[in-house]
Amino acid sequence: MNTGKILISSIIGTSAMTIFSYLVSNSKNKNFREPEVLGKLIKALPLNISKDTAHLAGWGMHYTIGFAFVASYNEIWKQTKVKPSLTSGILMGTASGVLGTLGWKLMFKVHPNPPAKNLKPFFGHLLLAHIVFGIFSALSYRSTYANRNQLQ
Repeated sequence: MNTGKILISSIIGTSAMTIFSYLVSNSKNKNFREPEVLGKLIKALPLNISKDTAHLAGWGMHYTIGFAFVASYNEIWKQTKVKPSLTSGILMGTASGVLGTLGWKLMFKVHPNPPAKNLKPFFGHLLLAHIVFGIFSALSYRSTYANRNQLQ
C-alpha cells in the first residue's frame, strides 16, 4: 500500500471538499459542513462527552473516511487500467458521493436522536462535494509519483 501517497492525497482531497462545503454553506446560509454535522451527530449520542470532544471526533471521522476512500482509489489505480486523472477523479468522486450519501442516510436513520436537518439539500450537496474530493484526491495522487507512466 502506498500509505504516504494515500495520506497526502486524502488530506488534500478532504481539505478541498471541506473548503468547498464551507464556501457553499456560507453562500447558501445552510450547514453543509460535514465535520460539524458529524460532530453534532456524535454529541447527540447518549454518551457523556463534551461538545469539544464531539467536534474533534467529527473532524477525525471526516478525514479517516477520506483516507479510506483514497485507499480504495489506490487499489483501483494499481489493479486496473484506470489511472489517477481528472476523469477518474470525477467518476470516483461521483461513486464516493453516492456511497457517502447512503452512509449519511444510514447514520441519520439509525441515530437515536438525530439533529433536526433538512436532508434533501444536504444530500444533494454531498454528491458535488465528493466530486471535488475525487478530483483533488486523484490529481494530488498523480502528482506524488515521479514516473507518470507507472504507478508504484
